[in-house]
Amino acid sequence: MALDWVVADEEYGRAGHFLDELESLEQRYVVEVPVTTAVWTADPAGCVPAYSGRGRVPTAPSRDAVRTVAALAAELPGPAWKVLRVREGAVGPLVFEFAAVRVWAMRHRKPGPSAWLLIRRSLEAAPEVKYYVSNADAETPIATLALVACARCRVEEFFEDCKSYLGMTQYETRSWVGWHHHMTLVGLAHLFVTLTRRRLQRQVPELTLDRTVRLLEAALEEPELRSPRAVLLVEYHVHRNKVAKASHDKTWKKKHWGVKYLRL
Repeated sequence: MALDWVVADEEYGRAGHFLDELESLEQRYVVEVPVTTAVWTADPAGCVPAYSGRGRVPTAPSRDAVRTVAALAAELPGPAWKVLRVREGAVGPLVFEFAAVRVWAMRHRKPGPSAWLLIRRSLEAAPEVKYYVSNADAETPIATLALVACARCRVEEFFEDCKSYLGMTQYETRSWVGWHHHMTLVGLAHLFVTLTRRRLQRQVPELTLDRTVRLLEAALEEPELRSPRAVLLVEYHVHRNKVAKASHDKTWKKKHWGVKYLRL
């Protein structure tokens, strides 16, 4: 099955054989890498020292253009960074600074293929910085790289949803069979809630999984749920959501006063 993109954390980013395999399959990826990852800032083929006429003819590139991703990020000028809003979060918009630089990868301690180095920096005074490499085309816009890189957090959100609302961690089993039964039920519950949410979101875009679960719980308590009562339940949760969102947005703007960003 062909995938549009593959995303992964830095444990996979440090595995050169994993990236080699993705490239052999012509699979596009945006993979997080450790802060100590080294890259070439210039084409290694052009970094081979000229032959002096003595000794062996040089074949290995010099390491003058080698930088760690952290050092390269620290050298970037202000205009290299773009402030982008990835999406709406639970407590306000998710906004980060991004920079993208064309580099040459170091693979198995040898020069690797050309790649994108994507850097994501939070807006705090002591920012959290993440680094990613990608084999996307050189024409790929930074907005696309940023959007793909931040898609991985959705998987973590699914786990949090299952733990918080669907009982993923509430099991007492003594066998793998029992554990698999429990996880299967949690998965089916998540699928049911997700499909319910998708159907309702056509009319009520503000309906999140949390509000969907609350709505279903309220509906199940009704001896007979008729349309007027169902509409009142939806309107109640939507109104609460608008009030909470307005409060979160106000807090975010106060904390990040003057920050302007582009929406993805």
